[in-house]
Amino acid sequence: MHATSANKPSVSFKRLAANQSLWFCADACLKLRPGGTGCEACRDACPVQAIRVEAGLVELAPACTGCGQCAAACPSGALLAEGFDALLQPLPEHEVVPRLRIECSRVPHQLAGNALQVPCLGGISSFALIGLVARNSSAVALIDRGWCATCPSGGGKEPIKMLVDAVRAVVTDIGLPDDRSPYVCPLPTSPVQALSLAATADSAPLPRRAFFGALLKRTAEAAVAVRSPDITRSALKTTRGALLASPLIRHTRRRMAASLVAVAGLAGKPLSAKFFPHITASEVCRLHGVCSAICPSGALAVKQSGTSVELHFDPELCLACGLCIHHCPTGALSMSPFGNAATPHAREGKQLNSCQQRDCRRCGKSYVNHDDEYLCPSCSSNRNMAESLFGTSFADNKSTAANLEL
Repeated sequence: MHATSANKPSVSFKRLAANQSLWFCADACLKLRPGGTGCEACRDACPVQAIRVEAGLVELAPACTGCGQCAAACPSGALLAEGFDALLQPLPEHEVVPRLRIECSRVPHQLAGNALQVPCLGGISSFALIGLVARNSSAVALIDRGWCATCPSGGGKEPIKMLVDAVRAVVTDIGLPDDRSPYVCPLPTSPVQALSLAATADSAPLPRRAFFGALLKRTAEAAVAVRSPDITRSALKTTRGALLASPLIRHTRRRMAASLVAVAGLAGKPLSAKFFPHITASEVCRLHGVCSAICPSGALAVKQSGTSVELHFDPELCLACGLCIHHCPTGALSMSPFGNAATPHAREGKQLNSCQQRDCRRCGKSYVNHDDEYLCPSCSSNRNMAESLFGTSFADNKSTAANLEL
């Protein structure tokens, strides 16, 4: 299925394996992007170790249960699992929902009643749950039937408890009353009533057409084009050429920030900067632009403002991946995963550095001037190379050459 837009970039999702419900966008994968990080969030989250990203490609084993825990853990939104989009849809207007309940799809419909059902409660991302908190007038209840311990998707852990504890900590810290926080509702039920994983896969709650319809609606900043449902190993090899921010990562981060801002609005308080990464640039910053070029989300951007060039930072987009720190040629950047708790979050971002531009006397191109040099870095490099080749005779004529260029 294809979606096009004349004014928006295209993002491609492809099915990772035939008859599986997991979809992947290579452009948004932090490990596959240029300068890739060592991110292993999806692999670490998978309860059956069915997914791996190595050597420029991603593979999904038949053992995948479709639980969606890898997608929930992915910080960039590169993975999508079918069956969770109902959690992202707004409730119908004027509909009174006394208490939103979420159940596992292994619970038979006659037991689940009017609850929302997803393939696995552990596959709900923390920000999807925060979004539900922001859109509902009462606390969200995740129903625990006591089946996780014996379910392959449980992985011997308590995914429901870990998710709810993490989200409760965030929304309480923002200032929302405790009675509005999501909670686990124990409802012990005999496991003999549980549907098998195969049965839930055969009766997916969302048809394919409905799934992609919801997918397109949620992607407000990028047109999503789902190409061939089949995928080959070569199709997932990373392209090392273009260093462009991923529109999917930008959309994912904006959606996460919007959920936090909405919860803060419900609490009647400004959102603290502590929920977003913090980056500073020291005086040795030379605005080379390497940080902005390598940034996967565009959180760092070099912008023109009159005769000056500015380095701008948008904390809402920052993944705290550390690529900018690692690749800065002067080591000018430092980062903290969290901002100042006493400072309100600035949605417009901030300026980290600003330098004046001047025109190169040799090639005429504009460049950032730092040390009163009259040549741009490229021409300066060529001059230095000529000096090393021709020695003193060139050096003696350097000032004369500069005067001639005036």
